[in-house]
Amino acid sequence: MITEYSLSTAPTTPGRPTKDVCVYLLRHGETDLNALGVLQCSIEAPLNTKGEQQAQQAASHLINRGITRIVSSPQLRARQTASAVAEKLNLTIEENPLLRERDWGIHEGKPRSDRSDEGAGVEPYTALSQRAQLAFNDITSGLTEPCLMVSHSGLIKALLKQIVGNAPDVIHNGEVIKITL
Repeated sequence: MITEYSLSTAPTTPGRPTKDVCVYLLRHGETDLNALGVLQCSIEAPLNTKGEQQAQQAASHLINRGITRIVSSPQLRARQTASAVAEKLNLTIEENPLLRERDWGIHEGKPRSDRSDEGAGVEPYTALSQRAQLAFNDITSGLTEPCLMVSHSGLIKALLKQIVGNAPDVIHNGEVIKITL
């Protein structure tokens, strides 16, 4: 299943293509730390068996969608998810460090329920939003064919709030979101 958004009713985004083109956002597959409800941030946890299945399922949903470019967070879980799609679409993967997960500072490695927007090393939400918008503008500038961005829940939600005006409370592992520009 693919959740769809359109920018046709959203505020004008700088660098927006002049013709309708799709950008697909994909949250990485599940890791053991996701399953335990732990904030991973920069922890390089690999996909677990369920995460590998989610990546393969997402790849199946993305076949025949005209995607010509895959851009991924450099973090292992995102790269592994992107690789599953790249293999099915016969594409290479570009890495973009702007797509990395939000830095939760002192909360990294702790339960999500214990997180706070405050504390040493926590990336402010405004900085995350700006980074998400910058990544999106960079990737979509001059875009003429559909592309895929593989990233993390926090970044994807911040991006959707920036460009569409709202975001779901939860973006599930392996979830695909389609944005028509």
